[in-house]
Amino acid sequence: MIKKHFTKILCLALSLIMVMSMGTSVFASETDDNGSIPAVEDTAIFTSDTFFYNAETGETVAENGEPFAFDDIEFEFEESESQDGISTADVSIEIYLLRGGLKRTSNGTFTWWFNTDCPTSPINKPNIKVTAQLQGNFTTGSTFSNVGSPVYHTYNTNAEYGIDYTWTSTAKTGYYRIKFTLTDYDAGGKVQSANTNSQLWNRTGHAWTFSFSDSASGKYLPKPPANYTKGATSTRPSNLADTYYTTYTNNTGVTLNRSLYDVHHIQPLAYGGNNSYSNLIHLPKATHTSVTSWWAGY
Repeated sequence: MIKKHFTKILCLALSLIMVMSMGTSVFASETDDNGSIPAVEDTAIFTSDTFFYNAETGETVAENGEPFAFDDIEFEFEESESQDGISTADVSIEIYLLRGGLKRTSNGTFTWWFNTDCPTSPINKPNIKVTAQLQGNFTTGSTFSNVGSPVYHTYNTNAEYGIDYTWTSTAKTGYYRIKFTLTDYDAGGKVQSANTNSQLWNRTGHAWTFSFSDSASGKYLPKPPANYTKGATSTRPSNLADTYYTTYTNNTGVTLNRSLYDVHHIQPLAYGGNNSYSNLIHLPKATHTSVTSWWAGY
């Protein structure tokens, strides 16, 4: 009788050790996956309460409450069909749509997000792993390097699709993009990678979305570099607008309706710009207000 009870206790102890070992193994794999760290599930609704004060007009400007997303990334994988566990000659195509961008800015921190969908499998979605690597350029947006560690999420159930998974980085003006890597376990572990388009953000998390060009003069508003240093070397003369419009008319033969425009420094005076004609452009008043507000968060 005693021997029988002892045998039961021993079996129970061995079972507990096996469970604990399995738990430890799973946790280690989640936190040590080729240098990647797990992304954090985030179901919070995006809100924007960042406001800018325009010192020139006295206006307070706010953006709408939508998170910015890069262009979607689409992956296609060929997967062999199976019947009763036996592979057949039939091949199906799985399509994955990956989205991501900047979700919020708070206390000097950017929170980035991504989510994944597989519209070709609405009922039983595949088992996959998505890795996201933030990349940045802090000059002119030409070449990119990794910013922080990559993050990942392994999709094991349908409910995990369509959920935002997030990670953070230091809030800093720069050009950013995301490199996505998708591993399709149902396709034999095939892997595909692709980069999103890039976007310029200021340190308060607002994207540069402005565009203006003038066909008569050939002037246009360019995306600025991300490495201007603060420090004025010139001051704005009181007759700047008069000088600009006179020069513009002399060069083009066109007389602008000055009530529709503001004269804007392409490189702001606060960041080393000057008052030369080549550094000036007339912008529609609403555009100028938005651009000036963006520079307030540079």
